[in-house]
Amino acid sequence: MRTALSSGLIFLFATLVTPFAVAAERVEVCAEYESTGKKYRVMATIAKGSELNRATKSYSYTGFSTYVVIFWSQENASIIKMPFGPPSAFGSAGEDQEGRKWRVSTSTTFCF
Repeated sequence: MRTALSSGLIFLFATLVTPFAVAAERVEVCAEYESTGKKYRVMATIAKGSELNRATKSYSYTGFSTYVVIFWSQENASIIKMPFGPPSAFGSAGEDQEGRKWRVSTSTTFCF
């Protein structure tokens, strides 16, 4: 469920938490791994693909798509593509870079 971070993603993390990265947003989310139903209450960064491409100096992400980036540790992250925009309080389906299905919600009240 986690992927090793490249140096670009480590740079991304540093970039997205600076005051100059105004388009990216840090929010607490409830991320449910659909394969197991396990839920994680975590801090995540919501960013556009264009921001991820700029931070990683790549074209790996769809420019206008929204992504939820969850840093599990300094070496591991899940990058979840949200096909219908940012996650909602009701939960939104997404898929990570390994093809695994997630449901991400901005409501953490029942995240256990």
